[in-house]
Amino acid sequence: MSATRPVLSIFADFDDLLAAITALQAKKIEIADVHAPTFQPELLTALKLKRSPVRFFTLTGGILGILSGFALAIYTASQWHFIVGGKPPVPRVPYVILAFEFCILFSVLCNLGGMLLLARLPKHKLPAHYDARCTEDRFCMLLHCPVAERQEIGQMLRKLGAEEVNDLG
Repeated sequence: MSATRPVLSIFADFDDLLAAITALQAKKIEIADVHAPTFQPELLTALKLKRSPVRFFTLTGGILGILSGFALAIYTASQWHFIVGGKPPVPRVPYVILAFEFCILFSVLCNLGGMLLLARLPKHKLPAHYDARCTEDRFCMLLHCPVAERQEIGQMLRKLGAEEVNDLG
């Protein structure tokens, strides 16, 4: 038998969830996952989560887009040998527009790819602890509770405002 068991608690109020997170962190209980129906920036600070590395995918895509835009424009200008009437055969200023458009395109595509990759999507099967109410109007928190403290933590969560505390073990 394992030393911890998964426990799912469901909250109706966001402030109660934050209070429960603070209390559990004070007791050094591992919070495995929190589901909310909408984005809540306070959850990021309460759970002490790191910033997402997706921004680096976006930056990489932007740089590759700029380089690709300039490369495409310079390559096509050098292949066709147009007579440009005294102007340089590879003018830089007009190519900035093309490089900008490629920057936007590659940034968006790399951002989307980074989000899918880091979120491990697509998921073909929902996790066992998933509760559909968490996408509607409730907040759910999955924690790994030591078996000996399961009753005590369940009572504490109910006092802090949990509607339900379900033992998933």
